Amino acid sequence: MRRARVVERARASLARASRSTAPADARVARGASPRAAPAPRERERSSTARRDDSSSDARDAYSASLRARAEAAKRVGRTRGEASSERVAMTMGADGTAPRFYESVATRESETRDGTWRVTLDGRTLRTPRRNEYAFATEALARAIASEWEAQGERVAPFTMPLTSLSATAIDHMGDAETRRLHVETLLKHFRTDVCRVRSPDEGTAARQRRAHDDIVAWATREFGPTETSDSIFGPETSEKTVETLRRRLHAMCAWELTCAFALSAATKSLLIGLKALRGGLTVDEAIAAARVEEEAQIEEWGLVEGGHDLDQLDIRVKVAAPVVLMKLRRDRGKE
Repeated sequence: MRRARVVERARASLARASRSTAPADARVARGASPRAAPAPRERERSSTARRDDSSSDARDAYSASLRARAEAAKRVGRTRGEASSERVAMTMGADGTAPRFYESVATRESETRDGTWRVTLDGRTLRTPRRNEYAFATEALARAIASEWEAQGERVAPFTMPLTSLSATAIDHMGDAETRRLHVETLLKHFRTDVCRVRSPDEGTAARQRRAHDDIVAWATREFGPTETSDSIFGPETSEKTVETLRRRLHAMCAWELTCAFALSAATKSLLIGLKALRGGLTVDEAIAAARVEEEAQIEEWGLVEGGHDLDQLDIRVKVAAPVVLMKLRRDRGKE
């Protein structure tokens, strides 16, 4: 009897399983409601629509967030009566630009009559990202900074304002003792593999390097002490006396000059080219030529790669010209 019940339950289970896996047509024939699976193209369209809706929602939310931040930035400026670069950071988009939050740009002499100049946006004093006032040593430098802000369109693109960026770094950061020390030691570390000191094993390229770099190396030897060169990938032997002299000279620089020396050295991969350019011993074109000896040799041999070499040439021109021009404008009245 028990065996019969077990067999009957097994038969019933099999019957239920058979009904659940039967073809749709068979289930319909038995009176079941059809549940047709969506066609592959319909599933794909549905999935794409969901993704599009999700992307659209994300874009709308991001745009709303930017608008809210822009309005908040404007309220901050109106409340505090100032125009801070911080407002650009607050409303920065994914493309590295922010909405323009001002109409007019002007310059004025400091109210304290200390000989410094300010830039104003809609009559409010321009401040750094850390809310320090930009205090420019000369009217010429203030006007150059103002022209960068005036040149902006409907959106502010900080990467098109190199003089403003360098000024903010000098004011906000390079006055800090530990920051200065780190920058100086970084420059000295890379001095050991300075472009002017490391020569190519290829004789043709090495000859070009000698023509471009020997005068710079000779100048450095007169200014700082023995400055050796080598074709070793590890760089030449370096006199500790020369390094110590360089360390003292770098620490003696004002915040603005050290900022520009660091920017130039990073752009040219050479502390010596950067320092000589700042001293007026190299023009912008000469500094760029000295920094790009190997690259230009490769271009002559293999040809120029559009979208690569040409962009590098433009990029280094901006990065070398900006600090050189900034220091020249600061020296117009000898203000440090």
